[in-house]
Amino acid sequence: MPTNCFKHGLRLLTIFVLLGFSSACKKSAIDQALDSDANGYLCRGCNAKFYTDRTVFANSCPNCKSMNVVQVIGFVCPADGHVTVAPRGVGSLACEKCGKTTSGLGIPREADFKAWGAAKKTRAEVGS
Repeated sequence: MPTNCFKHGLRLLTIFVLLGFSSACKKSAIDQALDSDANGYLCRGCNAKFYTDRTVFANSCPNCKSMNVVQVIGFVCPADGHVTVAPRGVGSLACEKCGKTTSGLGIPREADFKAWGAAKKTRAEVGS
């Protein structure tokens, strides 16, 4: 009898170890929310919406060359999960899709910037 209990315990331990390794390889929801494949901006001079690759940071607007550009973030709607893109420091916003107040923050991805109407710009265009 003790031998069967030992084998059963060893199997359970093996399963827990394998589950631990598999979950450690996945990104947490927090890590995914803070990760993006692009950086988004709004020009305060001409209201141009644009984004760059993740490794490129804008110093100036590609349209009017103003240095008054602000980085944008995503406001996530709890009702439908839609991401409303707006400048940092705005507070909460109404969801563009359903009108409810957004409550979560996230870093928008390239698809979110495209849906917002932003154009992709290169390092040379944004003075980085």
